Amino acid sequence: MPRFSILCGIAMPFTIALPAHQTAWVSGLNIFNGKNRDLTMLPSEITPPEKGTMRQLADDLYWLRFDLPFRLNHINLYVLDGEDGWIILDCGVHDPATVAHWDALLDGPLAGRPIERIIVSHHHVDHAGYAGPLAERTGAPVWMTESEYRYIVRMLAIAGPEFGELLEGAYRRYALTEEVLAMARQDHDRFPRFVAPMAEPNFMTEDHSVRSRGGEWRVRIDRGHSMAQIGLLDDARGLYLAGDYLLPRISPNISADLSDPDDDRLGAYLDYLEEVSDLPGEMLILPGHDWPFTNGGERARVLIDHHHMRLDALTEAARNGPVTVASSMEVLFSRVFGSHEIFFAAGEARAHLTHLVATGRMVMTLDDGIERFSLAD
Repeated sequence: MPRFSILCGIAMPFTIALPAHQTAWVSGLNIFNGKNRDLTMLPSEITPPEKGTMRQLADDLYWLRFDLPFRLNHINLYVLDGEDGWIILDCGVHDPATVAHWDALLDGPLAGRPIERIIVSHHHVDHAGYAGPLAERTGAPVWMTESEYRYIVRMLAIAGPEFGELLEGAYRRYALTEEVLAMARQDHDRFPRFVAPMAEPNFMTEDHSVRSRGGEWRVRIDRGHSMAQIGLLDDARGLYLAGDYLLPRISPNISADLSDPDDDRLGAYLDYLEEVSDLPGEMLILPGHDWPFTNGGERARVLIDHHHMRLDALTEAARNGPVTVASSMEVLFSRVFGSHEIFFAAGEARAHLTHLVATGRMVMTLDDGIERFSLAD
C-alpha cells in the first residue's frame, strides 16, 4: 500500500534565540536555529536564471527557476542537452504561474528541438505537479520511480473525506487537540490542488543511466524525504543533481508516513547523509531549492549532527515520563501555525520518535488510543 508522507517539506537556518535542538515554524518553513553550528552553505558565484531563461552550468546542463505559491517561493529545475533532444528534470506545481514559465521556455530557448524525456525526481507537488500536462504538451515520456508514481495515483484517488479521515486518525493517536482534529477533517485537497493526473510513466531504477551530450549520469535512488527520490551524478565532471535531499540552506522535512508511521524514514535519511558525507569537496551540488554549492559532504555532516541533537532532546524530555507526538512538537518547535504547519511538525516529530524506537532508545505503547513513548529499560 502506498505510504502517506508530507507533500513538500523544507527547513532553513534562523538566528532567533532558541535552544540548540529547537526549530521555529514560519508558514510551513522548518527553520533551524544555527546557534551551535552554521547550517548554511555559501552560494556559488552563479546567479539564478531569470523567468523564461536558462542559466548554463556546463556544456550540456542548464538551470531553470520557477515560482511556487508557498513561503518557499521557488523551485530549481534542470535541463540536460541529450543526444535526441532536451531532458527535463522536474516540472513545478500545476498552476498558472508554472504554465507561464513553460510557455516562455517552450517558445523560447527550448524551441526547435524535441523534449527527449521528462524525469520526475519524486512525488512532491513542486516536482511532480505539472508532469502530466507537460508530457501531453510535448509528447515526451515521463520517467520516475514506481513507488513515487504509485503514491501520486493513490493520493489523487483518496482526495476528499477519505484523506481527511486518515489524517484525523493519525492526529488523534498523536494526542493533538480537538480543534486540530476538526481542521484535519477539512484538510483533504492539499495534493490534487497542485498535482495533475498523469499517464503511467516509465519506471527508473539504479540500473539505468542518463546520457547527455557531455557525460553519463549515474542514477541513485534514496529514501527519507520521500520513498524513492531520483538523483543524478556525473562523477567524471563532479556534478550532482541532488533534488531535495542535499540543500544548502534548507533541510528536507522528514515525516512519518500516515499509513505506516513505524517505518523509520529518519533512519533512512541518516543513512543517506552518511553515504554522501564523503562526497568530493569540489563536487558541484545542484539542489531543488536555493543555489548550487560545493562541500556537500560537510553539509551532510552538519545535518547529521542536527538530527542527533533533536533525538537527544526528545530522550531528555522522556526522562520526566512518557511523551506523545504533541508534547514532542513542543520540545522540537518553538511555534506552530495553522493546519499546514501542524502537518509538517507532527510528521517530523513522529519520525524522530519512530527512529528512537527503531534504535532501541524508546518503546511505544498505545494507551486509550494515544501513542506514548517511554525510555527503554
